[in-house]
Amino acid sequence: MKAPTPRCIIIRHGQTEWSKSGQYTGLTDLPLTPYGVGQMKRTGESIFQNNKFIDPSHITYVCTSPRTRARETVDLVLSSLSEEQKKHIRIVVDDDLREWEYGDYEGLLTHEIVKLRKSRGLDQDKPWNIWRDGCENGESTQEIGLRLSRVIA
Repeated sequence: MKAPTPRCIIIRHGQTEWSKSGQYTGLTDLPLTPYGVGQMKRTGESIFQNNKFIDPSHITYVCTSPRTRARETVDLVLSSLSEEQKKHIRIVVDDDLREWEYGDYEGLLTHEIVKLRKSRGLDQDKPWNIWRDGCENGESTQEIGLRLSRVIA
């Protein structure tokens, strides 16, 4: 019998108060909202029960950030599986999977960041772009890329 093709499935954490409001959330460790809990339960049911998209016996690793919202998400997505199905799945908590460190922009909304940057004399020639301009006192895209390269390796 041919072995299954390896896959990497990425699931973003469920809703938090800050993801709901649009605030930049990196280091702040927020739990899921009740709606976010429901999102992730339904995601797990959809993947494993309703559509049978993934055979749980083929899951080797689940990798997650150490943030509460991410770890809750893992627990909720896997909650529709039996203990027998879960026992061979290795949960790997990896700090390199943490969200972007937004520095001075943590907890702010985009329009607040734009206003802050303008007050600091930035973005005179073109509007702020997080991918190009990054976050003051936060991580650059290059630093995030290095973290993710370590995860992949």
